[in-house]
Amino acid sequence: MKTVKSLMILIPAAMTITACDGWQKSPSSDLEDMRAQAKVITQMGPDKPQTITKEVVVTEQVPVEVVKTVVVEKEVEVKVKETDITRSMILLTADSEMTFAEGVSSTYKIRASLPIPGATVSLTASNLPEGASLKPSSEKDVYVLTWNPPMYTVDAGKSLKSIPVKFTATVTNAGTAKGAEAVKGMINELDKTLFVTKNQVAPSALSVAGIAGEIMEDQLTPFSVTVTVPGIDGKSSQKPRFVITYDGNALTAGNDFMELDGARYVIADLNKKDAEYIGDSKWKINLIFDTKNIAVQPQLAKNGTIMLQANGTRVRFSIKAFSPNGLSTAEQTVQTKIVYTKTITAPRFDVSGLGKQGLEVSPGEKIVLRFSASSSNKNAVVAVESKNSALPGNPQVTCEDSSTGSNKQDCTLTWEVPCDATAKTLKGAVEMSATGSFNGQISNVTEYSLKTLKAAKAKNLCAAPAKTAVKAAEAK
Repeated sequence: MKTVKSLMILIPAAMTITACDGWQKSPSSDLEDMRAQAKVITQMGPDKPQTITKEVVVTEQVPVEVVKTVVVEKEVEVKVKETDITRSMILLTADSEMTFAEGVSSTYKIRASLPIPGATVSLTASNLPEGASLKPSSEKDVYVLTWNPPMYTVDAGKSLKSIPVKFTATVTNAGTAKGAEAVKGMINELDKTLFVTKNQVAPSALSVAGIAGEIMEDQLTPFSVTVTVPGIDGKSSQKPRFVITYDGNALTAGNDFMELDGARYVIADLNKKDAEYIGDSKWKINLIFDTKNIAVQPQLAKNGTIMLQANGTRVRFSIKAFSPNGLSTAEQTVQTKIVYTKTITAPRFDVSGLGKQGLEVSPGEKIVLRFSASSSNKNAVVAVESKNSALPGNPQVTCEDSSTGSNKQDCTLTWEVPCDATAKTLKGAVEMSATGSFNGQISNVTEYSLKTLKAAKAKNLCAAPAKTAVKAAEAK
C-alpha cells in the first residue's frame, strides 16, 4: 500500500510537469498502467521494510520535490520458545550388576532425581519377578530393589537365568523449573537385567548320631548322618552325596596303639538306601556299622605288631557331604572302639569288598565275590565250609590258604544266576561256617549268612526267547 501511495504522490508531479509542456498522454492509458502495477504489487506479497527519502530535482523550468522510496533488506530476529528441561536431565542410575542367588536375599540401589531445587521424582519398575520389591530408602533419591529368589528359579541343567526389567523415573514435582507444568510428568527410562544363579552356599551342620564311644563286636549298629544343604529340598531331582573314608591318621599323639580303618565297617541300610529330606534344608542318610559280617581287625601297636592283650580295636573314619553343585562340608572324624565279644582264636569272615548287607543279583548275571576268613592266632589252621544252597544256579564257595599262612583263607563265591530265576527264588542266603584248629584244639564255630535278593533294577542280561522249532517249521 505504501508503494501505491508513492505512485499517487508522483502523479500530480507528473501532471505539473505536463501542464507546462502541454497534455501529451491519454488518461485511459495511465489508468491501464496503474491497474497493471497494482496487480504486480499484489503478487509480491507483504511489503518489505522501506526507507522514504526526499530529493529536490532542479529542471530548466522549475525546481520539483521528488519523493523516492528505497526498499531496505534487514535481518529479522526470530525467537523460538525452547523447553529448558529435557528427559536426559532426569538422573536415573543403578548398580552396574544385579546378581541374585537362589534362597539368598539381596538388595541393590537405584538412584532417580532431577537436579533442580524442590524437584521430586518417583520410581517404578516393570517385569519384576514375583516376590521382588522396589521401595524408597532413607537415603535421598535412592530406591532399593530387594529379592530372595526361590529355589528352582534357575531351570534344571542351567546355572544362570536372566530377567529383563525396566525402571521408569517420573517427575512428580518440577520445583523451580521453568515451565513447571510442562516438566511435571516427564519420564526417563532405564533397561536392566537381573541375573539369578543357583545357590552357591556350601552344605553345613553335618552331625553323626548312633555311634557311641564303644561298639560291641558281632553286631549291626544303625547310625545316621544329617546335614544342611541350602538350595535343594524334597522336590529336587538331585540329592546330597555322602562320602565316608579312612583319613589314614593311624598314629595320634599320646597313644601306644594305632587307630585302624573304620570305614570298612560302614555299609548302606538296605531299608533306607537313599538320603531323605527332613525339612528346613536338612537331609538325613541311614547307615549301618557292621561288626557282625565284617571281621574285626586285631588291634595293632604303634610298631605295627598285634597287641595280644587288647580287648578291642580302635578305629576311625571321616564323613563329608557334597551338595549337587559340588561344594562340601569339612571332614568330620568319627572315632570308636570295637569291643571283642568272640573267642580270639575263632576265625572271622571279612566280606568288606561287598560294601553292603546283602548280595543283589539279576537273572543271567555271573557273580564272582572274593572274601576271606582268618584267625588272630598265626599258628592256627582255618577251615571254611559252605552248606548246600536252595538258590537257583547253586552258588559255589572255594577257599585256599593265603600267602601269609593257613591262619587265613582266601575264598571265592561263584554263581551263574539262571535267566528263569525270580524275585521269590533269589531271596535266600549263602550259608558258611569257619573254624580254627591249633595243637589238636578246635575253636568255636563262626557262622556267616550272606543274604541274597533280586536287584531292584534288572540288568537285562538274558536274551529274548528264540522261536521254537515247531514255530520255525510252521513259518516255512
